Amino acid sequence: MQTDHPSSTPRPMLKVVNTLFRIYIGRYRRELREHYDNPVRIQQELLRDLLARNAKTAFGVEHGFDRILREPDTYADRVPIRTYEAHLPYLDRVLGGDRQVLTADEPDWLATTSGTTGAPKYLPYSNHAVREIHLKGSWMSLACLYEKDPEIQVFNKKNLLIGGAFKGIHAASGLRQGDISAIIIQSIPKVMRSFYIPDLDLATEVDYATKIEKIAQLAATEPGITILGGVPTWNLPLYRRILEISGAKNMVEVWPDARVFKHGGVNFAPYREQFEQLFPREDFIFQEIYNATEGFFGVQDKDDLRTMLLILNAGVYYEFITWKNYQQQHFKTAVSLSGVTTGEIYVMIITTEAGLYRYPMGDLIEFTETDPFRIRILGRTQEFINAFGEDLLRSEAEAALLEACKQTGALVREFTVAPVYIKLDGKGRHHWVVEFERAPADFDRFNDLLDVELQASNYNYKAKRSNDYAIGRHRLTVAPDGFFRGWLRARGKEGGQHKVPRLANHRRFLDDILARINE
Repeated sequence: MQTDHPSSTPRPMLKVVNTLFRIYIGRYRRELREHYDNPVRIQQELLRDLLARNAKTAFGVEHGFDRILREPDTYADRVPIRTYEAHLPYLDRVLGGDRQVLTADEPDWLATTSGTTGAPKYLPYSNHAVREIHLKGSWMSLACLYEKDPEIQVFNKKNLLIGGAFKGIHAASGLRQGDISAIIIQSIPKVMRSFYIPDLDLATEVDYATKIEKIAQLAATEPGITILGGVPTWNLPLYRRILEISGAKNMVEVWPDARVFKHGGVNFAPYREQFEQLFPREDFIFQEIYNATEGFFGVQDKDDLRTMLLILNAGVYYEFITWKNYQQQHFKTAVSLSGVTTGEIYVMIITTEAGLYRYPMGDLIEFTETDPFRIRILGRTQEFINAFGEDLLRSEAEAALLEACKQTGALVREFTVAPVYIKLDGKGRHHWVVEFERAPADFDRFNDLLDVELQASNYNYKAKRSNDYAIGRHRLTVAPDGFFRGWLRARGKEGGQHKVPRLANHRRFLDDILARINE
């Protein structure tokens, strides 16, 4: 029996589907409005629900969740902040087959994640946690789209999926394992799957280069794509390949109904110009989302803002500690949502439906507003340079690079920065390695502008650069075309989940990169 797909489904039927979906999404639009009206209450209720659900787990009994339920304000006093390594004794029990250790729900999945270095990390997920965290976060992002345009037809055509890798069965635990995006795709209700391309197997294929080529061949002949998404640096090669296959000048010629690109993982600003050229529609929506293995944390709810609304109802309870206090391990200074202010740099501490308790996320964020609570990502706790007292953050480096590109007409594909340490016979400096999409015509002017903008973005950097006192002007190395993708592939880090480290307070990445460039 042939199964109808959106491209062959009669338009009256599609109209019914979109009407029903609009009614269903109304629930999440109401929850979205609660983010503006009662944000603190949402979080208080979520914490109580998490404590109550998991009170009888090994972790809950050990930390007295029953007592904390009677006095929720004591949660931070009774449960210490725990890194991934501190969670490992409990996680190892789960991987060994013990159940109800961290959550009342038995795990169904193992989400795998790793940084640029280090062994894979495993986070058990129940189907309930996937629904409450990631699928709910996805529904909330769609609710924001319907708030922007109530007549948007999300399922008028198909939506394009580019997921991470599904990695089969974990030998020790017997659980299915994969990148969180692969788990999310595998969790899409069957009734909805005909509205997506490619199929589940291709969307979660392990070999990223093979996956991109197959998806390009498939998508280039699919006229009806409405919503796209993914990490910009990994989507650009896909779109270029589709244009090669189709012979079109831009993606709107390929997909006239394309309306939304949902992006995350890297700062979109350096890539916005390229995407606007790819999707030249006045009503096209670029929506930033903040989705990680550990949770779905934020979504851009207003087009005129380059910030994200903190998602408060998707299975994550938040606390925040200033970056300065976190570095000094003053963990008792962590505050709940009601205690945050604008103008501070925070590390986010999360408690989740998946069984993380007061876990410090590796991202640095800043609240741009507290009514409602909107944030922007400044960088990572591991992505900064403080070799000379400059304490340069990723957001500052990216802002300086973006301005230098803007004034010289350059476009950047990837970059990384690390220190050159002070020696007896020479000053310290920063060393930039940049792979350009479009190189500047005048590199001297580009370097002059980058130096000026770095000083403008960071007072400490300016002070150390004054008269070349402690820091000389940066050094720039131009990487060959496609270099960084090859570098990630050589390290077994290819795919949308893996990103080039922007800033490092050491030279391990840089020395390896320079050695490969000079081979």
